[in-house]
Amino acid sequence: MHVRAVLFDEESGRLGVVPDAPAYGTKVRWMVARLIAAANSTVPEAYVRAVHVLALAARATTAAMSSAAAGDPIPHRVVPAGPVKTRESALAGYRRALAAHRAVAPPRQEDPALAVAVVRQEQARRNLAEQVFPDVEQDQEDEAPTSLEDVRTQQRQAAEAVRAAAIRRARAERSGKCGTTDAPALRQVG
Repeated sequence: MHVRAVLFDEESGRLGVVPDAPAYGTKVRWMVARLIAAANSTVPEAYVRAVHVLALAARATTAAMSSAAAGDPIPHRVVPAGPVKTRESALAGYRRALAAHRAVAPPRQEDPALAVAVVRQEQARRNLAEQVFPDVEQDQEDEAPTSLEDVRTQQRQAAEAVRAAAIRRARAERSGKCGTTDAPALRQVG
């Protein structure tokens, strides 16, 4: 057998399996229905409803299971060993390679038609945000942004302001502090 069961969540019926190699993980994903049927016929009281194929690194965590738990027919939940690696916690060699790639990568070229469409969408979004959330101060700039990156930065900032206002309004409506107001009908921009 090239796949080993390492955890089972009784509440959700989810069986976690670890393959010997990535190819076996792919094969298990293709035959999930047959695996669920086989698991339910072998251990009917388990009632497996889903199969989750775990990464090969999870195999090391199975060694952490106690000898008493290893004798159980149904594996228990296993906590992964070690922290998750991110770009911030990556090795210095990875960071050097990433910096070298960024140094030689060609600059992003902006399509003028795309820039015009982004500006048009940004204006439509601002108009809609003013209609729906008149109490949020929108920072309207008269001149057009110089690049798509500037537009994207402005969009993220404006979207976060609108999101915060929507959360405040929803909380106020939920607590009964203000009556529900009918938002204007959304129209398709295009």
